[in-house]
Amino acid sequence: MFDFLKDRLTLGIFPTPIERMNFGEKLGINLFVKRDDLDEFLGSGNKVRKLEYLLYEAKSLSCDTVLSAGGMQSNHCRATAYFAKRLEMEVELFLFGNSEVQGNLLIDRLLGARIHPITHEEYDDIEKIMEKRAATLENAGHKVYVIPPGGSNATGLLGYASMVNELRDWEKRNLKFDYIVCATGTAGTISGLEIGKQMYGEKFKVLGINVTKKKSKEFKEKISTMVKDFNLKFGTNFEMQLPEVVDGYVGQDYAVASKEDFEIIKEVALSDHIILDPVYTAKAFKGMKDLVKKGMIPNGSNVLFVHTGGTFGIFAFAEQLKAHL
Repeated sequence: MFDFLKDRLTLGIFPTPIERMNFGEKLGINLFVKRDDLDEFLGSGNKVRKLEYLLYEAKSLSCDTVLSAGGMQSNHCRATAYFAKRLEMEVELFLFGNSEVQGNLLIDRLLGARIHPITHEEYDDIEKIMEKRAATLENAGHKVYVIPPGGSNATGLLGYASMVNELRDWEKRNLKFDYIVCATGTAGTISGLEIGKQMYGEKFKVLGINVTKKKSKEFKEKISTMVKDFNLKFGTNFEMQLPEVVDGYVGQDYAVASKEDFEIIKEVALSDHIILDPVYTAKAFKGMKDLVKKGMIPNGSNVLFVHTGGTFGIFAFAEQLKAHL
């Protein structure tokens, strides 16, 4: 149907399971979880789907070095380092924030990724910083592939566009999802879901819970740009239908977890034996729970929560989590 979906590597184990969650009974909805935390071990999480396409493109261009960026405990950077190294490419990561060498950062270093520490202010200009480094490496004889934070660009959108096809088995069981909910940090996952929704003629509503200090207006602009780039790159004409990005659940800041975030991690672990992470999935789950309470997700709805991974990052919050055990 869409030939460009075939141009990918096989990095994860797909389709990932969809499981019913006991937690849904507390909320009065039919709640399911898409276990994308189980798609690979060291690669684990939503970035695997995007990297199957991004690193396919890198290899097809004969690149030998990959650059990307994120926070010190970035799930995306850890997955990028892991898969790029497996594909015999060098990796350089531009990471902001502070962290001990544990969790995702520990894995980055074990894999031999070159780490460039940057400030929050420099991260705001990360595209130019990576372009400058790529030019230096190219002048030294390397072929460089630059992946934006979160793998969120036209090529990366293919990951979650193709995931929508995995929902069809559930439709054969007479279950259609009314809402798909996920964390939103760089908008690549929700944008891919929106394109996949159009590809496969689905009717569910995409809800992205904002886990950053950006406002939903900024996400709408970015999503519009990515969909436009997607249409130009792949010769499609998908509409600029914008998934809803919901503000109000980031707390103090991105990657800063609150008491409520730690409590929801423990609550979900006890009810469904699923481990959420403090940066993305706990905040998204907390937001989804509140949207049900407010009636924005009606009682009785069929809701699919996308578990986007982050398990390794939880170890960087071990001391804070102890108070809730």
